[in-house]
This record gives sequence, C-alpha cells and structure tokens, in this order.
Amino acid sequence: MKAAVAATALFGAPALAGLGKPTLFKDGLSPHVNAEFMQYMPSTPSTSGPWSWGWIPKRCADEANRGDVKFSWYDFEVFNVQYADCEEAWIFCRHTKAELSQSQLIDYFGRLPVHERQSVSYVMAVPGGGSAYEIGGMVVFQGNTASVSVFQHEVGHAVDAYNNADGSSSSTKEFLDAIDGDTCVPDDYANSSNVEDYTQVGVLLMYNTVVPGGLDKIGADYSCLSKQLAVVAARQQAAMELGGTCTWRQTYGEVISMGPASGNNKRSVGPKPVMNLVPGHPLAVEKDINRGGEVTVYNNIISNEAEDAKAAQKQAAWNAVARHRAVRSTI
Repeated sequence: MKAAVAATALFGAPALAGLGKPTLFKDGLSPHVNAEFMQYMPSTPSTSGPWSWGWIPKRCADEANRGDVKFSWYDFEVFNVQYADCEEAWIFCRHTKAELSQSQLIDYFGRLPVHERQSVSYVMAVPGGGSAYEIGGMVVFQGNTASVSVFQHEVGHAVDAYNNADGSSSSTKEFLDAIDGDTCVPDDYANSSNVEDYTQVGVLLMYNTVVPGGLDKIGADYSCLSKQLAVVAARQQAAMELGGTCTWRQTYGEVISMGPASGNNKRSVGPKPVMNLVPGHPLAVEKDINRGGEVTVYNNIISNEAEDAKAAQKQAAWNAVARHRAVRSTI
C-alpha cells in the first residue's frame, strides 16, 4: 500500500502553518510501514449485525450533512460490530456507495489495539476521493482509505485527545519542547502542525511496538526524532500494546429516524435500536466531542486485495459460528 498525504482543514478552510523541520521520509510513512502492520497486527475476531433499516445515529446523520456534498440518510447501512476484546459493540455507518466495504472497515479498525479503539465511538465511510478525518471521537473515511496506517493515524487523533486525563497530548509543553529539540519530523504531513506530527510519530511508535526489531528495521536513522518518540511513548505506549480488553468506552448519543420514507412500508422498519453505552454504564465515560475535524487527503492508496479477501472470509466464519451457537442455545 502506498499513500501520500496532504492536510486541509475541514471542508476547505486554510491548512495549519508548518513546523519547518526536515523530514525522515519524503514519500510518507505508508510505504514503509503498511506491509509490516498487515503482518503483525492481526484483526480481532468479531461478529457483526445490521440495524433495522430506517434508524441512524444522530452523529452519523450530522456528518452526512456536514460537507459540500450532502448524503441521503436513506443510503446508509448501520451495523454493530462486536469485537472479542470488548463487551460492548462499536457502531458503523456506511454509505452504500462507499469505496470501503463493510469487511474492510471491520478488519482495518479491528487490527488496531483495543486500548486505542476504545477512544472511538463511531466509524463511518462515505464515497469520496480518498481522505479521512476524526471529529469528537468519530472517524470518517471518504473514498479509498484501505490502509492500516491511515486508520492508525485517524484513530490516533482520538487517542491524542482522550487517552490522558490532562487532555490533548500533542499540545503539552513536553511534546512541543520535543519538536523543538529534535532535528526532524516523520514526513511532510507531520510538518503541518504539532497535532499531525503527534499522530505520525504515533504511526512510527506503533511500528516500533508491534514489529520484531522495531524501528531498527525501518531503513532510516530515526534518532533525529527520538525526543518526540519518547514523549509519545510515555503518553500512549500502553494503549498500543496488542491484547487485553477495553477499560472504558465513549458514550453513544441519540438515534433518529432516517426520515418520512422510513415509515412508508416500502421496506421493513424494525424497532428503534437501544443504546447500551449511556451514562451509568460501567464502561461509559463522557468526553468532550466538540473538537477535531481536520481532513487528511491520502493519495495513491493501493489496498491489499488478498488480505481483504481473507478478512472477509474470516468474518463470515466468525458470524457463522455465532449463529450456530445462538441456535444451539435455543435447543
């Protein structure tokens, strides 16, 4: 998989000023990390199930209407994904014409460690030219973004904001001093701001965490950003370790009707879904969701079709086992 990146603020506002640092990689991080991520970050076993048509989370509905191109709520398929490492499911909202398939969304998100995933509430995919953003703990993928490093980067924004009680790690004095003290940043996109630098350093730290031999195997002298790596490790390393189970989750919001047509009897409309992750749930933690939203444009992403096919087969098998167990439990 290859991906070059460019930053634009949400829906056309000016990009942030650059840090003015030399870069470790001129061609972005994805060509240097994705193959190893696919090899050493296996997808978490999961089961999935659709919502009754006609209902949509308000957060997904809001994002469908946010951009210059408005998406009809009727064109979304909403489904729960229950990963084996958390007792509560994640909610996915996928436009029926999105370039990312259901199985790709489940697979790439599920390859990330649960202690990173738990900072995310909703996962959304819509048609587009190849971009993504995180906003208030929700990750939105526009077009073909089938890349573990892309998912790590976008989820990394939520981890940056929510992993530590004192707030955004990328804005701490420790990290800003580390940028000043180092002689490089990971790539051109990291140069756009301290926020983007933090998440790109996080991509490198993930490589160092999961790949045998770590960054010594990446083919570049990364000592030029050692101070940044140390700060991100101190604030995020524990969340990057594979394994374990979720320890908290973001609360879910309101569920709304897709609109008048959902009640016209042309399609079966089931009962309104009940949200479990609400205040009072043992895992539920309310976080500030009025933040984030900068869009990253990803170019030249090439998905791994063989791995995508294997992931779809695994998911089908996991779902089949779950259905079989459900039948057996009623006998």
